[in-house]
Amino acid sequence: MVKLLADILHHTPPSTWPSALAAPLLRGRLAAAHVSSLLLLPPSLSRPDLSRRFLLLLPPHLVSPVSLSLLALSFLSSSPSSSSSSFSSRHAASLLLSLASSAPSSSSSFSSLSHASSLSAFPPGAASTAAALLASSYLRLRRARDAAAVLGLSLSSGITVNQYTASQILFSLVKIRQFALARDLFDKMLQSGVHLDEYVYTAGIRAYCESRNLDGARGLVVRMESEGVKASAVPYNVLMYGLCKNMRVQEAVEVKNVMVNIGVTADEVTYRTLVYGFCRMEELEMALRITHDMIRLGFVPSEANCSFMIDELRKKELVEEAFSLACKLGDLGMVPNVFAYNALIDKLCKNERFDDADRLFKEMAGRGLEPNEVTYAILIHALCKRGMIEDALCLFDKMRDKGIKVTVYPYNSLINGYCKQGSLDRARGLLSGMVKEGLTPTAASYSPLIAGLCRNGDLSSCMELHREMAERGIAWNNYTFTALINGFCKDKKMDEAARLFDKMIDSNVIPNEVTFNVMIEGYCLVGNIRKAFQLYDQMVEMGLKPDNYTYRSLISGLCLTSGVSKANEFVADLENSYAVLNNFSLTALLYGFFREGRFTETYHLWDEMAVRGVKLDLVSFTIIVYAALKQHDKEKSCVLFREMKEQGVKPDDIFYTCMIDALSKEENMIQALNCWDQMVVDGYSPNTVTHTVLINNLCKSGYLGSAELLCKEMLAGNVLPNKFTYNCFLDYFATEGDMEKAKDLHSAMLQGHLASIVSFNILIKGLCKAGKIQEAIDLMSKITESGFSPDCISYSTIIHELCKMGDINKAFELWNEMLYKGLKPDVVAYNIFIRWCNVHGESDKALGIYTNMIRSGVQPNWDTYRALLSGISLMLHYDFSCFRGTKQYIQISVYELMDSTHNKSHRRIWFVDDHKSGEIILEFDGRLNKWGVISFRSDVKVKKLSPGPQVSFPTHQSGYMPTSPSLLLPVPWIMIHERGKEKAYGRKCSGILLTERFILDDQ
Repeated sequence: MVKLLADILHHTPPSTWPSALAAPLLRGRLAAAHVSSLLLLPPSLSRPDLSRRFLLLLPPHLVSPVSLSLLALSFLSSSPSSSSSSFSSRHAASLLLSLASSAPSSSSSFSSLSHASSLSAFPPGAASTAAALLASSYLRLRRARDAAAVLGLSLSSGITVNQYTASQILFSLVKIRQFALARDLFDKMLQSGVHLDEYVYTAGIRAYCESRNLDGARGLVVRMESEGVKASAVPYNVLMYGLCKNMRVQEAVEVKNVMVNIGVTADEVTYRTLVYGFCRMEELEMALRITHDMIRLGFVPSEANCSFMIDELRKKELVEEAFSLACKLGDLGMVPNVFAYNALIDKLCKNERFDDADRLFKEMAGRGLEPNEVTYAILIHALCKRGMIEDALCLFDKMRDKGIKVTVYPYNSLINGYCKQGSLDRARGLLSGMVKEGLTPTAASYSPLIAGLCRNGDLSSCMELHREMAERGIAWNNYTFTALINGFCKDKKMDEAARLFDKMIDSNVIPNEVTFNVMIEGYCLVGNIRKAFQLYDQMVEMGLKPDNYTYRSLISGLCLTSGVSKANEFVADLENSYAVLNNFSLTALLYGFFREGRFTETYHLWDEMAVRGVKLDLVSFTIIVYAALKQHDKEKSCVLFREMKEQGVKPDDIFYTCMIDALSKEENMIQALNCWDQMVVDGYSPNTVTHTVLINNLCKSGYLGSAELLCKEMLAGNVLPNKFTYNCFLDYFATEGDMEKAKDLHSAMLQGHLASIVSFNILIKGLCKAGKIQEAIDLMSKITESGFSPDCISYSTIIHELCKMGDINKAFELWNEMLYKGLKPDVVAYNIFIRWCNVHGESDKALGIYTNMIRSGVQPNWDTYRALLSGISLMLHYDFSCFRGTKQYIQISVYELMDSTHNKSHRRIWFVDDHKSGEIILEFDGRLNKWGVISFRSDVKVKKLSPGPQVSFPTHQSGYMPTSPSLLLPVPWIMIHERGKEKAYGRKCSGILLTERFILDDQ
């Protein structure tokens, strides 16, 4: 086969090669080994160009790595003339590039080259050149590690690679931050005994410096000098830079002095490096001295160093010196004067010295300098930051009139400025204008718009911009995701917020503390405190540090869902772990105590905050003054109000509105109006909310005439009533049963686009109260015609009235209709239905609804348990045989039943024997002591209890109860009480378990 191939290659014209190779004799029998053997023949080795043409006609699978290596070596061994040598080297490089691209690894490609070199007596330099070209091929493919591997294998095989290629490999490794590999490879070169030149030493010094082995780098310089390597300032500069970067500037000065002493001339980079080092050390005087030396020698300082020195002079209030230095550098033509001005103007603006910045800007024209796009961008950004958007826009137009290139940065500043002002339409117009001018928006162009639209609740437009970013290839960043997530959290759409949070992580955008705080606050707002704490744990696991924004949300969430006692425990845990709580967190706890009417604890926490030195802000004072007013403690409220002013906390319209609300709710209208007058004296005009608060309380107190008069005054003062204002009057008419006036008012609200689902619900409530149930049902069915949808309150109001009337079947129809429409009942709706099911003897349905309630994630409250207990109380008068064989269980926390905040700390619970319907065989009292521990006592021994309502206390070996004492319906259990001790036998309940844990008291 090799002879046939040789005849085709060397004895037939190239034009006949394709047909000869297609002959049946060759086509099925030809192998890669035959091609390699062909290339080893002397005629083939002497004519590598002919062999190359022949190989191009062969299928790829017949051209092995060895064949490529043989052909490359053949080229490198061909004609020694310079022109032929250059031609041959190019072909050899091309072949070795193909070898590097196709070989599975660098070691296999080098093995093929080494094997090919051993198959024939190639000239000694051919293998060395081929190895260098193979390493260079990997560098061209941006595979520096493979190039290093080839160099290492070459050294191990005794093949010398040229110095230039070796230095290129080392620098490439340093560039991709493979410092240790570069250092080890350099050490291997030293050990091989190869004479190294300046470039290789420079690369080695750089690798040592980047590995922070500065002493080793200095040792390399000494070795280079001892070996007599002729070097320029470059290796010394690299060492000096490494020393300066690691704050060892004095050693860098010593290196510079040694370099000068041995006759190496310091260049511009030498001085720049030393200036850089002194700037890092913040030794401004030395940096300036070396800079003046540079200027004297005709060297140009770097822009970064000049910027630092000018900035440092300005920070030290030496603005004139900074300006003088900038002018001196500009006069010498060493740095652009505009750069110096821009640096000064930018720093002045960042330090809010806008007048000085404006003065420098105006002086530029007098000095013959034209401000560039950077100058204008800096000033436009500063004006937007100050809220002077129109001035910024004028400057922007002036910039365009002068023909200065407009970049994306002034556009971004203007967009951000308009978004902060709430002018979102103008901001979107600027974004469109930017695109029309051919500029590519950045994430900073979209982020303010997304945040602004989220604040306005326009989430659909936010998502549209979010998708537009992806379509334009603009990467989403933390800010855009957080703004979007915040919008959905504020709108209580936590499923969508969670989806975006997961998408954020999938997009390799790492959430920061702000993102987690937004998500935690969102879950707290919707009452999902468990998920909020899961995120809190995840945040800590990721190494992020929770702050007072995190704590405030969790404290507020606990207050809303689990009560302020739980929140207080959490605060105690935080303080035990040395977390420093500020007024944000403690004010949330303060409000929790106030909200539950625990005024003693409220005042105690207030005093504790003052003792700790916590800054008491307006929100804190609003809560504590409101608490004093709720307790009718006029003297205390006056003292607090005076203290507030003494501490420089100025009341605002929200504070006065809260005070007016508190006073008017207590029907203390005279003081409420006095507070109104004080508000005006302090320079605050009562707004729509203030008017609405007073109108609402006047209506609730029955003073309709006064409320109407106040509404007229409101209109006369150009303060427009809103839908909440009109709802106050609507609620008054509905409550009083004047449905004709209520309907007329609602019709007017519909015409004025002031109606809402709340107004419809008020009307439905009034119709139900008036006994017009069918009319209420008809109204609910017509809500959609007005562009609204009935909500859970709409249905639960009618369901409540139907249950009162005894039409439980119709109530169930509406309940199922509500669920079919995808509406999620809230805890009030569940409580209504559970209570009325029990009242009408439908206890099994009540239990089923409770089970669905838990499965839906709706947390039961005291009213839920009271509704269930009312059913149990009724059951005491009936036969319990209905429970036999049932699989349904229910568990109620006795802790909730005895919650002291509802003044229910003393309750009596009955145990009923199924065999004797209604017979009480045991009763005991449960009390909640000051430690939050439930104490039990029993004076009666208990026989075997059959299935039926009963209380069990499953305990854990540790003494902790895995769940709170629970009411289980129904579960077979044997319980024996003797002398205050308690033992329980039976099978474990598979019912719903609560998460709270309690310690059994020894009593």
